[in-house]
Amino acid sequence: MAYGYPENIFTGMIDEQGFIWEAGTGRKRQVIGIDAQKEQEYQQTISQMQETLDNYREKLIELGVIQVPKTPEELASEQLRIAQEQSEQQAEINKALLEAISGLQSQIKEMKNNGNVGSSSEFSGDADGQNSQDIGKVSTGNKRSDNTRKKGTSGNTE
Repeated sequence: MAYGYPENIFTGMIDEQGFIWEAGTGRKRQVIGIDAQKEQEYQQTISQMQETLDNYREKLIELGVIQVPKTPEELASEQLRIAQEQSEQQAEINKALLEAISGLQSQIKEMKNNGNVGSSSEFSGDADGQNSQDIGKVSTGNKRSDNTRKKGTSGNTE
């Protein structure tokens, strides 16, 4: 506590422009606030600026310069629509595959009825076209090496 000055005293002044100044002794004056009229003027200016900004933003959105971000509801709706489209496409693919399989099965039955197919074991091969009759055969896939191996083993006396 300073001698002669209580700690809770404030000295200041309001000028004609509406600024509140601290008028302490031994210090430079500084603005510490504004009066109610000045605050109202500032609020009007801020409102006008905000309105102008909103108008510019709307115009930029209208022109397509700014893209408005989608709401979570719009995003969820779009994802649901995409999922439904994909589901419909998958259903069409499945239908086409079933029709193709049905057609192939009817062709096989017709071939069996006409006697063109001996037995169903001819069609029991795997995806590589290897039938169950070929299972006992081993092939390296290289005919030249198979032939040289045969030639080389005939002269070898082990």
